[in-house]
Amino acid sequence: MNPFALSGLLTGITSLSFGYFVYLKGRTQPLNRLWFVFTASVAVWGLGGLWIGLARTETEALWAWRLAFACGVLWIPILFYHFVHVFCERSEKRFLYLSYAIGVIFFPVIFTEWFFSGTRLAFSSFYYSQPGHLFPLFFLWWVGMVFFSHYELLKTHHRSSGLKQNQIKYFFLATGIGYSGGSLDYLPIFGFDLYPYGNFAIVLYPIIMTYAIVKYRLMDIIVAMEKGLTYLMLLIMFLAPSYVILLMAQEAYFGTVSHPFSILLVLLIALLLIGTGRLKAETQNAIARTLFRRRYDMSETLSKFSKAMVTILDLKTLTEEIVRTLVTGMNIKTVTLYLVDKEKAVYIPTSSYGAGSGEKIYSRLNANDDLVDFLAKCRAPIVVEELKHSAQNDAIRPVIGRLQSMGAEVCIPFINKNCLVGFCNLGARTDHYLYTDQDLSLLTTLAQAAAIALDNAALYEELKHSRSLVQRTDRLRSLETIAGGFAHEVRNPLTSIKTFIQLTPERKDDPEFIGHFSTVVAEDVARIERLIQEILDYARYMEPKFQEDDINVIVESCLYFVRIKADSKEVRLKKDLAADLPSVLLDRQQIKQVLLNLFINAIEAMGDRGGELIVRTHRLSKAPED
Repeated sequence: MNPFALSGLLTGITSLSFGYFVYLKGRTQPLNRLWFVFTASVAVWGLGGLWIGLARTETEALWAWRLAFACGVLWIPILFYHFVHVFCERSEKRFLYLSYAIGVIFFPVIFTEWFFSGTRLAFSSFYYSQPGHLFPLFFLWWVGMVFFSHYELLKTHHRSSGLKQNQIKYFFLATGIGYSGGSLDYLPIFGFDLYPYGNFAIVLYPIIMTYAIVKYRLMDIIVAMEKGLTYLMLLIMFLAPSYVILLMAQEAYFGTVSHPFSILLVLLIALLLIGTGRLKAETQNAIARTLFRRRYDMSETLSKFSKAMVTILDLKTLTEEIVRTLVTGMNIKTVTLYLVDKEKAVYIPTSSYGAGSGEKIYSRLNANDDLVDFLAKCRAPIVVEELKHSAQNDAIRPVIGRLQSMGAEVCIPFINKNCLVGFCNLGARTDHYLYTDQDLSLLTTLAQAAAIALDNAALYEELKHSRSLVQRTDRLRSLETIAGGFAHEVRNPLTSIKTFIQLTPERKDDPEFIGHFSTVVAEDVARIERLIQEILDYARYMEPKFQEDDINVIVESCLYFVRIKADSKEVRLKKDLAADLPSVLLDRQQIKQVLLNLFINAIEAMGDRGGELIVRTHRLSKAPED
């Protein structure tokens, strides 16, 4: 195979592969579809060049030249301009239609002597075409289309900025190298016998465009294509020398070379390599599901749980789920999970399974314990047996002793933000299997996810505790106000009761007096009982109880209790309660808490200067669109 044929083969493979990959990543995008058709026309020229380089007769070579130009070279500048037209967002399409019309006119001409008058042996290697009378006109049109397309790109570059400019720069570089090298193929046609090594330059434009796509998202292709294109380049680097070795082997063993057979064999090898790469993962999973079902199920269980555990915010539920998953997923006899208590600087067991008489569960481990220090520094699962063999200093022996006393064969640290959140001791397995490297890798992944989940759950517990303290503080502040109001409200009933007790001995024989004061005292006692019940109901924690109630009654009850505080701040209370309000479904104590907080905050916001607090209730008018 001569260099011209080799350059054609490489051009065909790289252009077609790259264009098809771009198409697969954006089948609905006009730019992607146009780029695929353009690269296909370049690939046709490349494969035509391969045929030209391998042609054995002038007639075969002439047909190769005509087909390569008619199906490839003729459409390269037209499709390139069409791509630039869409990329630069041009609206005028008359020149585009004219370009396609010229291409249609030239197509039948290529198969006549007006285009190629014949072929000649060039470079003592292969047959090169000879121009007809219309070929110079075709050449001028072809070059003019290329320059005009780049001119359109240049205008867009000057009007653009940022990402668009970077895209066009790499566009210029890639197509400039490709067209400059490919244009040298015309020189021997006009009699300038310079070997067309420039054909190899066409191979570079897909590589440069690939870099532009990966770095600057040209044609909106995701960066993930970098991996696929890496495989493509490795495939080309493998097939090119393989093809040369195959030719040399045929020459050495058979004394002759068959290029069609060699190309077919190389393509079959390429398909085999691609198929092997694609089937590797599926085959590995199929074998794992069939022959190693238990290990496959374990891997699937732990992987899914690693992703799902971050959604569990309850700390107790999370620790129990971690232990349960380890036990069922890996068939472990004993599992104990320790978590840090930051306030006391100790690690305490929060969940365990299967601890027997031979294992010891420590009620707490100090934060400066040897095991805790070692786990914080190690940051990876510890296998006790491996630790025994690698122990070279006395500092590790207490760690080994502590783990053995706990009955642990493996210890997993949970580290998040460079802090040891906790750790988990795993005992022996019920199936008597050892912990493999794959198991440790899964446990490492699980530990990373668990550390984040445990830290989030602990923060959520702290948040709930903080909210509870805030609510308790609000209730205590409200109780303080209620107590002041209660003292004021109970003074008048107590005065009437005291008066009745003092006057009764003197007027015990006065039926009218006894009857009147008995009624008054009964009402005052009932009033005191009601006030006491209000305070008890408010102070006692109760689950929300929804029932229909009069909002005005609740508002007045709250105003009774804040009146003393308002008087001390010289705040006048004014109420305007609508009489036609219907009963509302609500929880009496929660609404009272809200109203008391509003009233108290309003009074305190006025300061010592005093003011007026107006409390108004009314029916809410709701618009139809709300």
